[in-house]
Amino acid sequence: MRPDKTNPIRRVLLEIEQPGLSEMIRLYGNALSTYCAKVRVVLRYKDIPFEDCAPPDGYGSCAYRAIIPMGTIPGFVDGSVVLSESEAIAEYLEEQYAEPPLLFGDAAQRAHIRSLSRIHDCWVEPQLRALYAHVSPAARDRAVVSARGQTFNRRLRELSHYATPGPFIAGDRLSLADCAWATTLIQAELLFPNLGLNFAIPQPLHAWRAAIDSHPAIAPGVGPCADSMRAWLDRAGVSE
Repeated sequence: MRPDKTNPIRRVLLEIEQPGLSEMIRLYGNALSTYCAKVRVVLRYKDIPFEDCAPPDGYGSCAYRAIIPMGTIPGFVDGSVVLSESEAIAEYLEEQYAEPPLLFGDAAQRAHIRSLSRIHDCWVEPQLRALYAHVSPAARDRAVVSARGQTFNRRLRELSHYATPGPFIAGDRLSLADCAWATTLIQAELLFPNLGLNFAIPQPLHAWRAAIDSHPAIAPGVGPCADSMRAWLDRAGVSE
């Protein structure tokens, strides 16, 4: 896609970036965000060139909001196309770059893949994210921590009933439903012991986790996410 040089987003980018703006897709985010990781997986899997950028002045800043009005990550710019929700970005890329597909099969199978993806985004990852505010012992509500941890593990058990590992979550090849999980699971694995929580992958999902962690589109993001999580925990004054 050729960028529209008259687009106001592009004009802002031209003003804040030096020496100039590439016409390559730009992804704004960081190594810790599982939703940024999801988009990177899609881009790698489809072999789409992109620039991985930090939000100027940090996400939420005025400079970044001039590009991504929500101020959230991931932020995505492809010429005149500006998006800020990982699932919308992933589906945009799926439509623009059909091969290799991440949504495949008939209508029922594609709906199954979307459902598995939404289980992550709506039911599992939010339980993990809610725990971040409780990392510091001084700010910790043990009842909330216990409830969120139990719900996280329960949702994983429920996922094991919906999943059809083969070895990927929806069959014998990577799908959109696999793209966000690896970074969420490594974050939980590192965070839970610091909160006195048990982290356990249900046995039916063991081979699936090994498959996603080692996939060439996913593996490059797992180490940086783990390193960022450890650094964040160190800054918070806790350790495993």
